[in-house]
Amino acid sequence: MFCKHGVKWLYRLDTNFSWQSKLAIQQDYAFMDKDGTVRLILEQGGKITVTNGYAWNGCSPKFCCCDILFGTPDGVVDARTEKPKTYYASLVHDAMYQFLPDGLPVTRRDADKCFLLLMQDTDFRPRLIYYMVVRLLGGIVWRLERSSRKTKGTAVQLPY
Repeated sequence: MFCKHGVKWLYRLDTNFSWQSKLAIQQDYAFMDKDGTVRLILEQGGKITVTNGYAWNGCSPKFCCCDILFGTPDGVVDARTEKPKTYYASLVHDAMYQFLPDGLPVTRRDADKCFLLLMQDTDFRPRLIYYMVVRLLGGIVWRLERSSRKTKGTAVQLPY
């Protein structure tokens, strides 16, 4: 009934992605995954970078049954980026949620706002619906996924 030989992620970033968020970040931070690889960088002035190799499942939830993927649609492919319209929004949101308990210097509300703003950048029409669902259920989904994945990250304050 479930899927065999399927990966747990849908997308894998092939180059670093940076976005100017305008969040009030007071110091530069790097966040490493459980293997010690830097996956997220937050800089003074609000620049957010998710690093090459980061893998995520797009907009959640998604599940596989009989080798068919079901779940939240990621939107049509944007002609400007050649990626689904929620691709970068879900990327940044997932990375920020992953490191919330590891010293991320912003709140879940801030991460959700970034999700909305990145969907706005691609003119994703149902962005307000996605945003409202994330605000209502994002914390619950995050807690369930975090406990099941047993992920643990590390925050490093950068000296410059």
